[in-house]
Amino acid sequence: MPRGKSRRSHRQARWGRDRLVAIWVAGLLGAFAAGLYWFAPPAAPPDPETTAADARSQRLPAEISVSGSKPAAKRLASPPSKFEPLYARLLALEQGGAVPVTILHLGDSHIAADRITGEVRRLLQARFGDAGRGLMMPGFPFRYYQAPGFSFDQTGAWSVANALRDDGIYGITGVSLTADAPDATLTLTSTAGPFAAAEVSLLAGPGRGRAAIVAGTLRKEVASAADEASVLRVRLPVEASQLKIEVLGDGPVTVLGWSTEASGGGVRYVNLGIPGATVLTTRRFDEALAASDIAALAPKLVILGYGTNEGFNDDLDLRVYEQEYERLLALVKEAAPDAAILVLGPFDSSRLPRFVTGEARAAVPCRPLEPDETADYGALLAREDSALARWHAPPKLDQVRALLARVADRHGAAYWDLKRVMGGACSIHDWANSSPPLALSDHVHLSDEGSRRMGRVMYETLMAGYDRYRQQVDLGSQFAATGAKTSETSGTILKGAP
Repeated sequence: MPRGKSRRSHRQARWGRDRLVAIWVAGLLGAFAAGLYWFAPPAAPPDPETTAADARSQRLPAEISVSGSKPAAKRLASPPSKFEPLYARLLALEQGGAVPVTILHLGDSHIAADRITGEVRRLLQARFGDAGRGLMMPGFPFRYYQAPGFSFDQTGAWSVANALRDDGIYGITGVSLTADAPDATLTLTSTAGPFAAAEVSLLAGPGRGRAAIVAGTLRKEVASAADEASVLRVRLPVEASQLKIEVLGDGPVTVLGWSTEASGGGVRYVNLGIPGATVLTTRRFDEALAASDIAALAPKLVILGYGTNEGFNDDLDLRVYEQEYERLLALVKEAAPDAAILVLGPFDSSRLPRFVTGEARAAVPCRPLEPDETADYGALLAREDSALARWHAPPKLDQVRALLARVADRHGAAYWDLKRVMGGACSIHDWANSSPPLALSDHVHLSDEGSRRMGRVMYETLMAGYDRYRQQVDLGSQFAATGAKTSETSGTILKGAP
């Protein structure tokens, strides 16, 4: 064979091998992108012959011991692609970025209590940095509202309204505090050290009055009068430990929210929940104001935590409910088009009919409704039938979960079934009777310890997806480098070839 032809064949062979390497790497990257490495498959259902103690242990999360057994935590599953807007910004933080990442979590009393959300916030900020508390409800919007790390005080007469029970004009917090007397003040104090900046959200509109906003050495007097309803945001970029709103007495001043920031990058986890709220509660939000609030927050993840109260409403119109959930999702997507959305299916919960009274309530077991009981539930409950004299989930609760899963899928949102995380039907009964108790005796709300563990499961699920996202990005970088090197090598080999 002529020498030139041999050299050419050798170059073509090397070029072919380089192409094969590039194709192999691209294929592996595609496998990740296609979601072949999302999460481990869910555990098989318990064996029907499992002992009662083992069956209980399978419904409890990690770190819980029942009769000496220690089960593994239930896995949540979502493809990393569902959370890319969040993961991309978290990766930027880990690489030294200084742009804060905001997560917005809306919902009911589970969210208002800030026990679950507080644990997720703590863990995220420990890993990615603390960018401050972010937006909070103002003052005392309901009886047991709290924001750990802050205390509130007020003077004068303030009228309190929230979207669950009162007509009004609301932004995304769903609450408002209004005063018009010059002795009225609201004060926010950080008990965990000074903040780097603060902001107050006031309702602007016709006939509104003036207020003074004070933090540290800064004092701003602002007029909230405007031609139409809108949000007036007053920012004070000063280090301080206290933020104060003073009503100046020339008209009503309505406070919709206030927020604090830390300097530098990190995570802000904003929880806005109203006890008793449902998605139907958000119908009272002024859409323009709520959209403005969401856009100002610029969240990279929006979590919707509704469903429990809806599931306990035996008269819930599921068709109307679905329409309202779709409306809220559309509002979120329009206001935060770059945000990932996570829909939470409600926790396992149970009710014990009121006709079960006295000492009998303490020893009542939990058992799911049978199909015939579900079909005739209203009549059985009305006649106080002994067949229902046990803890059981309301019949609408699973229907709400199924609806939320469908709506999430239709809108490209992630969906997490928190009932499954807890262990399935009647797991709330085991949580309430575990030691320490992980749920309250009402079989609806989680205890402090149960909330902490649920928050950790949510955080670990998010981070499992994030770590896989990082692997994909790293692999993509390696592929890009390999491709560039292959192209450079191939160009050298083929240059001047006959």
